[in-house]
Amino acid sequence: MPSREVIFEVLRKSVHLVSVLIVLIYEFYGKDTILWVLMLFLITVLFLEYFRLEHGMKIPIFYMMYREHEADSCGGHIFFALGAIATISLFSKEIAYAAVLMTTFGDLAAALIGKFYGKKRIFKKIFKNDKSLEGSTSEFIIDLLVGLVIIGDPLVSLIMAFIATLTETAVNKIDDNLVVPVFSGFFGQMTVLLLMHL
Repeated sequence: MPSREVIFEVLRKSVHLVSVLIVLIYEFYGKDTILWVLMLFLITVLFLEYFRLEHGMKIPIFYMMYREHEADSCGGHIFFALGAIATISLFSKEIAYAAVLMTTFGDLAAALIGKFYGKKRIFKKIFKNDKSLEGSTSEFIIDLLVGLVIIGDPLVSLIMAFIATLTETAVNKIDDNLVVPVFSGFFGQMTVLLLMHL
């Protein structure tokens, strides 16, 4: 029987599966449409966050999804929207798709595998956290698969997967929903540009 903590983590991460919807809207309706959808989403959730943080309101259903450290700060969905907007605005379609999906599926794999099977906590000295080798390895594998399916180029996929995993593992206080897509997308796009000029 899964523990309450694992169920909570699955519920939190399942919300991020909207990244698939982001990709589908972008693919079928174009860049401008998805950027407008994301901006409307961002405005809506910022409006709700105002009432939650400034007036102490409990937003039905959503209030259960916040982590302890988010009690007095913006939730991860704000940073996810910002990361998606930045990534879609600046990078090519395939790089943006891969970066957004890596943020979702890589993070999901790291969280679940880390909680169920994570035993080797080797990052305590380097990154000052208790993330596990098993979780980070599973994230890298999933991110690499996402890159290979979406982009196709093994080198670009490898670099994006490595940067996404390193970023997710290293950051503690900056929200990973923002830095993972921005960093992995940036280095993926730079790799594509370098390969074009070789």
